[in-house]
Amino acid sequence: MSDAGELSLFVRRVRDLLHGPAATCAPATSVADVAGLMQRGTGVVVLDPDGAPLGIVTDRDLRARVVAARRDAGATAAVDVMSSPLVTIEAGEFAFEALLEMTRREIHHLVVVDGGRLAGLLTSDDVLQSQAVHPVWLAREIARAPSREALVRLAGDVTGLVKRLVEDGGRAGDIARIVAELNDRIVARVLAQAEAALSDRGQGTPPTPYGWLVFGSEARREQTLRTDQDNGLVYADPSPELAPAAARYFAGLADEAIAGLLAVGFPPCPGGAMASNPRWCQPLATWSGYFREWLARPSPEHVLAASMYFDLRPVVGAPELGAALAALVQSEAPRHRRFLTVMAADVVDRRLPLGPLGGLRVPRSGEHRGTLDLKGAGGLQLVGAARVHALELGLLETGTAERFVAAGGHGLYTQAEVTEVVDAHGDLLRLRLVHQLACLREGRAADNRVSVRDLSHRDQLLLQEALRTVGRVQGKLRERFATDYAG
Repeated sequence: MSDAGELSLFVRRVRDLLHGPAATCAPATSVADVAGLMQRGTGVVVLDPDGAPLGIVTDRDLRARVVAARRDAGATAAVDVMSSPLVTIEAGEFAFEALLEMTRREIHHLVVVDGGRLAGLLTSDDVLQSQAVHPVWLAREIARAPSREALVRLAGDVTGLVKRLVEDGGRAGDIARIVAELNDRIVARVLAQAEAALSDRGQGTPPTPYGWLVFGSEARREQTLRTDQDNGLVYADPSPELAPAAARYFAGLADEAIAGLLAVGFPPCPGGAMASNPRWCQPLATWSGYFREWLARPSPEHVLAASMYFDLRPVVGAPELGAALAALVQSEAPRHRRFLTVMAADVVDRRLPLGPLGGLRVPRSGEHRGTLDLKGAGGLQLVGAARVHALELGLLETGTAERFVAAGGHGLYTQAEVTEVVDAHGDLLRLRLVHQLACLREGRAADNRVSVRDLSHRDQLLLQEALRTVGRVQGKLRERFATDYAG
């Protein structure tokens, strides 16, 4: 991604990437004069009389709003064609944050500010100068991919991007965020193609608003590679007379979408946690009923389901449907102490692979000799503990690190403990990511089971310390919920 000797995107600040002052103009400046200013770059920032940024005119704006619209460049003012409101970024932010913002919004320019004043104009080319696949370009190509075959190629580029970001020294949590943005776009494009396919077959259009939901690691934006699908479809409650037709349509849409995701390279969920399973393709009232039943009756089956589906995020369609389910959990979970205690006990009871003296303990024989499951041996416990805190406190945060930070804000952890836990989560996620990329490099399916011998001495020490941190988090849950006495 960057030439040898260059600082990483995860170390450099936005101000380090700026190449001199930005071209600027007044709101009344003619478009013809703006075009002249643009000889120095691809954008001109429009400033108000006090020097504050109002908008931006890019070469794309000139093509779409002046040339294509056949407007008189001499008689048209910059304020009439500028893009506004502005998307800005602080000069002190990491370069990676600029890349993430560009990818999320599918834009190629960010106005850089420092204390509210214009500091410069950052382009996507300033962030990534190499000839490798560009994340912003990739996001746009995914959004207009004409076929499943095109999406298959682009999904492969996402995996290549992960590899380059890792090589560039990126933190696993940061990489997961940008990959989540790209995977969301793949899902959205698959859904658009699925709707078009149903329409072409004469099955019409969605009879009610619907939302495509992702769960688990996808919802938390902690899925770095395309692992098992965890998704569902929720649609607005139809009238009684429309209910049968709605059920048929959305079942067909879910089947078509899952087929598309499989073709693109998202493996099926072994447990059937996919929208093609009729149980997970239901109207809002049915989904709400599931959630309330799980909270009221915390059986092992219900706790397992909640551990997956309470971490949810709407990706495509009507976001208010997913938001309604998230709000239900946020408002009702804190009142179900018995449910929270059982969920906490599930986290506490998951043993860690540490010996009496704190060393790593691995199987000495059998299929898994000398290996550790990085997900089950620490990752699940941290994710589960963060989820318990989120449910207990009614938090809106979905990411594991963000949940621990919020829990610290409520006094459950000291600042030092929060830093320790967030670092442990990042280390476990990084070790999993590096291992999974190695699996793909060797032509094997990505998994979570790493050979301890293959870890460097430093990574072995980091893993041990991360697991000790997980143990301390389990101890806090054990004390807070008295799980030893839960029956």
